[in-house]
Amino acid sequence: MRRTVEATLQTMGLAALVTAADGTQGRTAKETERAIISFDTSDLSAAEADSFALLADRGIADIESVVGASLPTWARRSGQIRYVIDGRIGMSRTHGRTVLLPLERVRSHSAPYLHETVHALVPSRGRSTWLSEGLASYLESWVAENRGGYDSHVFTRAGDRGIHAAARRYLGNDLGRAVLPWVGEAGEPPRLEEDRAGVARPFYVLSHSLTKFVVDKAGVDALVRVLVSGEDFAAATGRSAEQWKNEWLIAIDAPAGTGA
Repeated sequence: MRRTVEATLQTMGLAALVTAADGTQGRTAKETERAIISFDTSDLSAAEADSFALLADRGIADIESVVGASLPTWARRSGQIRYVIDGRIGMSRTHGRTVLLPLERVRSHSAPYLHETVHALVPSRGRSTWLSEGLASYLESWVAENRGGYDSHVFTRAGDRGIHAAARRYLGNDLGRAVLPWVGEAGEPPRLEEDRAGVARPFYVLSHSLTKFVVDKAGVDALVRVLVSGEDFAAATGRSAEQWKNEWLIAIDAPAGTGA
């Protein structure tokens, strides 16, 4: 999740975690070529920190191998991505090149580190929440399934290969139909952050599915250009977002009454 990070950090009293120097308040860091892992020495062992640092470094490399060529020069990473791991972080978030991850998710190998790394590497300049979250969800699953690392399965265990079936199931109930108007459109459904099970879950699943559908036909580069550079959707992909959405609903055999 990328939005409202600064305000949330202030509310949670976690802003200092982003700027605190390692070596203070019991915090230390592990560095690789692409990543800096900031953690409390009482939370993670050296072996756990080393393991996650290597995982994060590889994730950065794998994601950049997919999206790097389509990023404009200003958006390309020039330094390390910083991963702050702490027990006071309740929800994974990204602020610029800093990723915040809950301690227990890192320790249980269920942290959405690949999803958040996509946000850190592919900045969004518009209000396409569905595309920002859909692309991060798509690449998390695709990289885990085809390159390495793990999929956090925060909202679904379907993975990239089963996401269309998961979307079809959601479109058959009220939760999926309620968020569908915001998939492929600007803005986001009400209570996206507050209601993670009833709003965020179906919204992320549907956004992932639509993103995969467009990527499979138009390529990931086109969607990166739309998200980062603000390129017109139709110009970049050959169809408007509305046209893609209608084709997607037909292709995944969405239940009657969902707009197909």
